Amino acid sequence: MDSLVSNNIGAENYESDINFIKENLNNKCSITHNLIDNNLTEISTEDKFQIIHQKLRHAAELRKTNIIGSLKLCREVISESQSINYPEGTALAYRNAGISSRLLSNYDDAFQYFEKALDIYNLLSDKTGKAKVLNSIGNIYLNLSDYKYALEYLHKCLSIVEKTDDRLFEVDVLNNIALACQESGDYTSSLEYNLKSIQICSANNISVPESLLNNIGIVYQSIGDYDTALEYYINSLKIAEEKKDMLDTGYALGNISFIHSKKGRYIDALECLNKCQAIFSTIGNRAAEANAFYNIGRVYCDMKKYREAVESGIKALNINSEINDHSGKAAALLLIGDFYSKTGEGTKAKEFYINGLRVSQDIGDIINETDAYLKMGEMFFYEKNYAIAIDNFLMALTIAETRDSKKDISRAHKLIYDAYLASENLQAAIEHMQQHYNLEKHIFSIEYERKLKSLTIKNHYLSIENERKIALQEKEIYRLKNVELADVNSKLMRLIDEKNEFMAIAAHDLKNPLSGIHVFSKKINSNIDKYSKEQISKIAQEMETASDRMFKLIEKFLDVNMIESGKRQINEDLINASLTLNSVIELNSTNACEKNISIVKTIEPELYLKTDEDALSQVLDNLISNALKFTMPGKKIYINAGKKKSHILFNVRDEGPGITSKDMNRLFTRFSRLSAQPTGNEISTGLGLSIAKKLVLMLGGRIWCESKPPEGASFFIELPADNQ
Repeated sequence: MDSLVSNNIGAENYESDINFIKENLNNKCSITHNLIDNNLTEISTEDKFQIIHQKLRHAAELRKTNIIGSLKLCREVISESQSINYPEGTALAYRNAGISSRLLSNYDDAFQYFEKALDIYNLLSDKTGKAKVLNSIGNIYLNLSDYKYALEYLHKCLSIVEKTDDRLFEVDVLNNIALACQESGDYTSSLEYNLKSIQICSANNISVPESLLNNIGIVYQSIGDYDTALEYYINSLKIAEEKKDMLDTGYALGNISFIHSKKGRYIDALECLNKCQAIFSTIGNRAAEANAFYNIGRVYCDMKKYREAVESGIKALNINSEINDHSGKAAALLLIGDFYSKTGEGTKAKEFYINGLRVSQDIGDIINETDAYLKMGEMFFYEKNYAIAIDNFLMALTIAETRDSKKDISRAHKLIYDAYLASENLQAAIEHMQQHYNLEKHIFSIEYERKLKSLTIKNHYLSIENERKIALQEKEIYRLKNVELADVNSKLMRLIDEKNEFMAIAAHDLKNPLSGIHVFSKKINSNIDKYSKEQISKIAQEMETASDRMFKLIEKFLDVNMIESGKRQINEDLINASLTLNSVIELNSTNACEKNISIVKTIEPELYLKTDEDALSQVLDNLISNALKFTMPGKKIYINAGKKKSHILFNVRDEGPGITSKDMNRLFTRFSRLSAQPTGNEISTGLGLSIAKKLVLMLGGRIWCESKPPEGASFFIELPADNQ
C-alpha cells in the first residue's frame, strides 16, 4: 500500500448478476413484489421460486448500499431454498452471501459460501454458475494479494464464460484479470485486458462499467499519466453517481484524491477521502474504510500534520485488526512508523516497524516485509549503525529478488551502496552502485515501453470510442428523422382536419345567408309585378343584410389565410390609440343602441403607439363586437385604456355570462365554439379571437382574458408605448 490507489478489487458486476438470477428463474412464474414477505408454506411452488429470486435480486441491489443487510437477506434465502429443496436458489444465495462476506473482509466465511455454491453447481452441471463462483473465489485471492491463485481461478472462469453468450460477465472477468495484472505490476498486460473489455463493450453496445474505467485510470496513474488517469476517474465517478452505486462512487473518489495529492492539492484530496470514508462506513465495507483512513494519514503526512496523520493511521490499524486483515494491519503499522520517524521519535518508529515486520512475516506478506526491512535499515543508517542497516537492506534485497520486484531491488542496491560508502567499504559500494545503475536503465526501458504501449492502447481505445459515438450519432439521427417525419405527418393530419373543419364551418355559416338571398331574389323575379316599391325595398334590405354577413365571414376566412401564410404585413406608424379606440367604439354604437346596451368608457386622451393602426382597429373591433354579442339587452359594457409604465393597456369588460374554465383553455384557438351563445342571433365563426391573438403577437404585445362566471368577462391587450 505505497500510494493512494483505491481499487474496487474483484468487482462483482450487478447487471451481470441480475441477468444470471433472471436466467435461473422459470419464466412461467408470475408474482408481484408484495408476496416477498408472505409465508412460503401458503403459496404454490412456482410462486415460492419467484419469491426467492425476488429476494436474491433485492440482495444484489442492496449490496451496493448495505452489505450487512444484503448478507442477512442471503442467509434467509439459503434457509428458505433448502426448505423447499430448490438447489438453484440455494446456490445463488450461497454465492451472493460469499460476495457480501468478501466485501466485509470475512474471507473464511466467503470461502465456505463459495465452496458450497460450487458443490451444487458441479452437481447440477451448471457451467455458468460454476464460472460465477470461480470469478468470486479469484476475487478473494485478489483481496489477499495472492495474484498467482487469483489469476488461476479467473482464467478458469474466463475459459468457461467465453463459450457463453454473457458478454457482460466476460467484461467483468477480464476487468478482474486486468486488475490482478495491474496489482502484480504487469501494467502492459493489464491495459491489454482492459482494452479487450472495452472492445467487447463497443461491439455489443454495452456501457463501459464504471469499475473498468476506474481500473484503467489506475494503470495510467501507475505510469505517471495523471491527467489521463483523472479523466477516467471522473467518468467512473459520474456513472457511479448516476447509478447511485455507493461502492464504486467511494472507489472513484479515493482515486481522484490521489491525483489531487500528487498535484499538491491536499485540501481537495482530503475532501474526496473524507467523502470516500463516510461512504464505506455507511455501507459496511470495513476494508475499504481502513484503506481510506490509511490514505488520509498519508495526505496529512505530506502536509506535515503528523499528529492528524498518526490518528488516521491508528484508525486504519484498528479497523484492520478488527476484520483480521493482516496485510492491511502490517501496512498501517509501517505507515505509523513513518509518521514517528518524520517527527524524530525513532524509538516509537522502530517499535511500529518491528511490529509491521512481524505481522507481514506471520502471513507471508513479502511486499510489506520488504518495505519493513528497508524502513528499518534506513532508521539504523541515520543512527550511523551501518552494519545493522546493511543487514536489513540485504534482507530486503533477498526478498525483493524472490518476487522479481525490480524497483525494490534497485532501491535496496542504492541504500546498500549508501551504507557501504558511509562505512568506507568502497569496493562493495561500487558493486551495488553498478547493479543499481543497470537496474535503473532496465526499469527506464521497461517504463518507456509501457508508456509507448499505453499510448498505443489509448489511441486504439479513442478510435473505438469515436466509432461507437459515430454509430450512436447515426442511430440518433435516424431516430430524429423518424420523429421529425412523425411530427410532420401529425401536423399534416392536423391541417387536413382543420381544412375539413374550415370547409364544414364555411358551408354551414354561408348556407343560411346564401339561402336567404336565393329565396328573396326568386320572390322578386317570379312576382315582380305583385310587390310594391316599399316591399321590394324591404326585400333588398334583407338581401343586403344577408350579403353583409357573408362578406364578413369570407373576410375572416381570408384574414386567417393571410396571417397563416405570412402575407399579412404590419406597417408601423406613430398613432394616438385614444382616437383609434374612440373611432372603433363609434362604429359599434349603432349595434349597441339596437340591443339597448350602454357603453361606459374611460380613455386617457393621449396614448401614443408605434403600431399598425388597421391591425389594432381590427383587434379592438373584435373585442367590442364580441362584448356586445354576448351581453343581454339593457346591460352595460366597459371600455378602458390607459398608460401603465412603459405599456398601453386596453380593457373591454362585458356583463355577459362569463367564460367557463373549460372554454378558457381553448379561447384563442381557431374554430373554437364556446358554450355561451350570442344574445341577438349574431353569427360566430370561432375565428375572431384567434385572429386577434395572432395580430396582437405580430404587434409585439400580449392578449389575455379574466373571467368569473356568471360575472362577465374582461379582455386585456397590452402593447408597448412610444415614450417619446
